[in-house]
Amino acid sequence: MATFLSAARLRIGFVLAATALALLAAAPTSNASTSSCYYGPSSQPFAPWGDLASYTPVPGGTFESGAPGWTLAGGARVVSGNESFFVNSSRDVRSLYLPAGSSATTAPFCVSLLQPTIRVFVVNGGSSSSRLKVRVVFRGLLGILGILDGGTISAPAAWQPSPVMLATLNAPLGTRAAQFVFTPTDSSGWRIDDLYLDPWVNRN
Repeated sequence: MATFLSAARLRIGFVLAATALALLAAAPTSNASTSSCYYGPSSQPFAPWGDLASYTPVPGGTFESGAPGWTLAGGARVVSGNESFFVNSSRDVRSLYLPAGSSATTAPFCVSLLQPTIRVFVVNGGSSSSRLKVRVVFRGLLGILGILDGGTISAPAAWQPSPVMLATLNAPLGTRAAQFVFTPTDSSGWRIDDLYLDPWVNRN
C-alpha cells in the first residue's frame, strides 16, 4: 500500500510539474493580450444556493463547443452529460471529464481587484475523500507572473456548485489576466461544467 501511494504521489507531482512547464513554455504566445475582456450578459446562476451575485461564463467554460482556448492534458476531454441543473441552458449536453493524472487549464481571462470571484459545477466519480486541486496562473503583458495554490474542492457523486474561489487573491503586481488549472489529486475521476466569473470584468 505504501509503495502504491508513493507511486501515485510521484505521478501527481509529475503531472503538476509538467503542466506548469507547459504553461511557462506557452507564455510568449498565450498572454494577457489574448484574453477576452467581455463575456456577454450576466445572470445569477448560483441564486438557488444563496449566492445572489451576478456572473458571466468564462470563455469555453460551458464545453458545448468543445473547450476552445483551454489546454487539456492527460486524458482530459469533453464528454456527453451536462451538469444536472442546466444553469447555462436547458439544451446543454456536455461537460469536461478529468480522469486521474489529467489537468485542464482555462483560456486566459481578464481579472482585477474588482472581479475576484469564480465558481464552477463539479461532481466526483470516486472516493468521498477525493479532492480536485485548483491553481491560479497569473499573467501580465509579457507572460506568466506567478502560479499560486488555489486550494482544493470536494464534491459528492452528484453535481453541485463549488465554493466561491478568488481569482485575484495574492495576485502579483502587474496582473492583467489569469488562468485556472484543475487537477484530480488521486485516482478518482472528476467532471466540471459551467465555469462562471464575477461580471465586473465587463466594466473595464
